[in-house]
Amino acid sequence: MKKVAVIEFPGTNSEYEARRAVCEAGMDGQFFRWNQNPAELDSFDGIVINGGFSYEDRGRSGVIASMDPIMTEIRVQAAKGKPVLGICNGAQILVETGLIPGAPGNPLLMSLARNKRVKNGELLGTGFYNENVYIKCEAQGRTAFTLDYTEDSPEKVPAAHGEGRFTTSIPGLLEKLRENSQIVFRYCDESGKIDTDFPVNPNGAIDNAAAICNPAGNVMAIMPHPERAFRIPMPKIFSSMRQYMENPTPKNFTLDFTDNKPAIETYAAPANALQIFVSLKITDNEAQTLQNALAHKGFNVKLSRFIHYEIASTLPNLFEELSKSGELWNSNKELAVSTPPTASNSFLVRDIEDSSGASKTAKLQHHLSDPSLKISQGTVWQIETEADINEILATNIFANHHAQILLKL
Repeated sequence: MKKVAVIEFPGTNSEYEARRAVCEAGMDGQFFRWNQNPAELDSFDGIVINGGFSYEDRGRSGVIASMDPIMTEIRVQAAKGKPVLGICNGAQILVETGLIPGAPGNPLLMSLARNKRVKNGELLGTGFYNENVYIKCEAQGRTAFTLDYTEDSPEKVPAAHGEGRFTTSIPGLLEKLRENSQIVFRYCDESGKIDTDFPVNPNGAIDNAAAICNPAGNVMAIMPHPERAFRIPMPKIFSSMRQYMENPTPKNFTLDFTDNKPAIETYAAPANALQIFVSLKITDNEAQTLQNALAHKGFNVKLSRFIHYEIASTLPNLFEELSKSGELWNSNKELAVSTPPTASNSFLVRDIEDSSGASKTAKLQHHLSDPSLKISQGTVWQIETEADINEILATNIFANHHAQILLKL
């Protein structure tokens, strides 16, 4: 019986469902903790990286887990042709490692960005979405996970994620993924029709992408949860995985792309805009987690984190009005100031599509009766270190440039 390692990171919450799905498909699923000896993975025939919230999604979903030593070994096992399935948070981890979409050297070519729910051109909402969705396989027999698929009949599967929007800034990448049949599953309606609007496309993913594989077809990142569709019935992903391990058939496709990481520009606040920097009065676990991850990479750093708001408004006493609203910060546990950090290595990270700022703008325009008010939201990282700051930024721990902008303060 083929052995499958079901990877557990701190924050995993779908390991039992994944192991059950693996075992029901005729394989031997065994839990494998992130801090076990990674070399032990060599004795397994396949790997599943579970859904959940590894490291509480600190930084962004999947980025901290992608830097764990076990992922280096998973790269090795994937290069040997073993099947590697990343589900939801596991998909985010695979994208952050570059195993998806899988160009040589695993450059960072994509992001799983924050959800956006759009219909008829209108932004309906953002953030976590938990609902059953329909997907269909458009790569029958193409991958280790679609050998059992003979048609593109829609399947009903649960989805539960806040950052599930496949996106990229690489020109021509989407077209090449289509040409290579690397967009394996797409969101559709109950009849199989592709509709780019919500709710058929639950997160705004490019090309309605629900799952993407690497060129060889042995690594796949899927955002919905096929392991939770236990009695719907179970998708054929896991039985296909078993077939592949019994008779590996990697595909001979190429994906020749390199990263296009832009140069870091300097932030310039608009004239008359109010800047607010919000920090925690208590220990900032998110900053501590990123600091620890960098320490494991050999960087001695001290990090401080601020939520950054850039606010345009004609209201008098704007800071006081915002403070009274309680919308941007909680004065019981957070400290808000209008003075920027003074450290030389301070960087602002913003989503390219600032849905959080847009949401807060809408709320406060109504609350403060100021239709001209506009808010942009981001995160400021203050980095104290004697290490080469460019080497630290090259880890991509602070921003994924396919969905975010990194600016020098």
